[in-house]
Amino acid sequence: MADVSSKLKVSELDFDQIKTNLKNFLNDQNEFADYNFDGSAMSILLDLLAYNTHYNAFYLNMVVNEMFLDTASLRNSVVSRAKHLGYTPTSVRGAKAYIDLTITPANTPSNIIIEKDTQFTSTVNGISYIFATTGSTTINVNANGIYTTANVELSQGIPLTHRYTANTADPDQRYILPNANTDTSTLTVQIQTSATNTNLYTYSVANDTTTINSTSNVYFLEEDTDSRYRVYFGDDIIGRKLVDGNIVVLKSLISDASAPNGAKTFTPVSTVGGYSNVTVSTLTSASGGADRDTISSIKFNAPKSYQAQNRAVTINDYIRILQRDYTAAESVVAWGGEDNDPPVYGKVYIAVKPTSGLTLSTTTKNDIKNNILGKRNIVSITPEIQDPDYLYVTIDSTVKYDSSKTANTSATIADLISNTIYSYGTDNLGLFSNEFRYSPLIKKIDESETSIESSLSTVKLKRTFTPSINVASSYTLKFSNEIFHPYTDYVDSVTSTQFSHVDDSNTAQIQCSLQDSNGIMQVYRTVGANRVIVANNVGTVNYTSGLVSLSNFKPTLITDGTANVEVTIALASSDITPIRDQILLITNNDISVTMSDTAGTGTSTAVTSTAASGSTSGGSSGSGGSGSSY
Repeated sequence: MADVSSKLKVSELDFDQIKTNLKNFLNDQNEFADYNFDGSAMSILLDLLAYNTHYNAFYLNMVVNEMFLDTASLRNSVVSRAKHLGYTPTSVRGAKAYIDLTITPANTPSNIIIEKDTQFTSTVNGISYIFATTGSTTINVNANGIYTTANVELSQGIPLTHRYTANTADPDQRYILPNANTDTSTLTVQIQTSATNTNLYTYSVANDTTTINSTSNVYFLEEDTDSRYRVYFGDDIIGRKLVDGNIVVLKSLISDASAPNGAKTFTPVSTVGGYSNVTVSTLTSASGGADRDTISSIKFNAPKSYQAQNRAVTINDYIRILQRDYTAAESVVAWGGEDNDPPVYGKVYIAVKPTSGLTLSTTTKNDIKNNILGKRNIVSITPEIQDPDYLYVTIDSTVKYDSSKTANTSATIADLISNTIYSYGTDNLGLFSNEFRYSPLIKKIDESETSIESSLSTVKLKRTFTPSINVASSYTLKFSNEIFHPYTDYVDSVTSTQFSHVDDSNTAQIQCSLQDSNGIMQVYRTVGANRVIVANNVGTVNYTSGLVSLSNFKPTLITDGTANVEVTIALASSDITPIRDQILLITNNDISVTMSDTAGTGTSTAVTSTAASGSTSGGSSGSGGSGSSY
């Protein structure tokens, strides 16, 4: 008689384990106590039963997983779950650029009209792309008989129109945007009354159903089951319902996503406003092109979009809406004006780092402010878009190596180290809140090449500002990290690049620099081996907070020919933490490597490498700078 306590283990879903459990179960039965399952045809039946059990278990697990946003793996399932949260996956986004146009016609019309979807072409990496104007522009003649207009917005993509005739008797009728590369941000939806009545009514996308009634001319947009987008309309309760014979007109751009980013030169495909004598000046290169939402990005964005409820009230709302609607944003941070010093009430500040370049153009900032955030923020609050506050980490690394253990030259090893430092910056910095950590970098440097025995790196922090020339002005430089100042009368906690500056008698002096002296900022120049003070007090430095304040700073010339002065601080700690809108970067120009061969003479060779390019230039012997952070 079989042991009634023998039971199948149903929690094991692996094929082999299922088969083993079946054999163990049968062996516990008196009828099969001594049966050789592996050596008989019964093994085939067990395989069949185990496979069937395994497949059913897999299917049931998959069904359960596809019911939840976090565990779903099929795009249709993820899109469906996101729909329940009111989230529509973003389509591809065409890159945008801004140009100035000048037209010189043979005649003198009263004005020239540049129609929407006027096409231009540009080439990136040998591939030609179409850009189109996003709206119509009327140009009036100026006093010189020339027709000119500024800030014309171009969006990358080929204009395409689809028409459908409404048939309410067909329950399966769908208004599809059939091209997978449709940029839905360019979509316009119009309803023509009938084939004989050509009146067109423009419909707007429905974002907030609480403001929609039965007569609202709105449409709804969703991703369909085949990963294409479809438009649908109301039911005379939430939104106006279509009637038989209505013609649905869908216009949009078919975009090439991120590929055209960086396009700089634009040429008209044909005439502009009917004229061929056209001069195009590029204001901003193309940027903002982006691929459509991936499965992982939908999972990430949908809950956050639901939290924001398509309105900007809290700080996180501004961040989530901007991340969703401005796909060219690589990193976003926001804060209330009350947190400024001094406080500015009634404003919220948003800093955006774009995916391409370091800053946004003024036109793009205004577009974000007015068209993305302005429609969703509280009336009493004004959003302000700002550039990130970039701080540059400088690395001066002294490396000991044994030349007998490598076939590489010191210059080659220096290049490897330089690339390692640069890669650390690109992998770990470059976004808001990303911190610099000294120990992981040193570990990577030491592992750059097998012959490296040890390394010691000096880490400093640098920022750049553009002073007014020949005007005494004040500047606030926030480093937000403690400055290295070990004892009274220690100098060079703060240093700078050179400039010309008026002395205390208002006489211009050349080749000047900044230095600190016990909390006071001074301007000096070097005469022989001595420093001569040019201006005794041009500001203060707070070593604890890392705040350098310049006042009565009056340069007459920037020595290197640029418009900028670089100010560098030695750090009390080798770890660096940015605050709020600050972003840390490491550039090729901020890396210096000094090689010391322990197997040779012990002489040091200062090597400055250009990371990612491999070019190296040798120099004289050198070491780490003062105020090192070890």
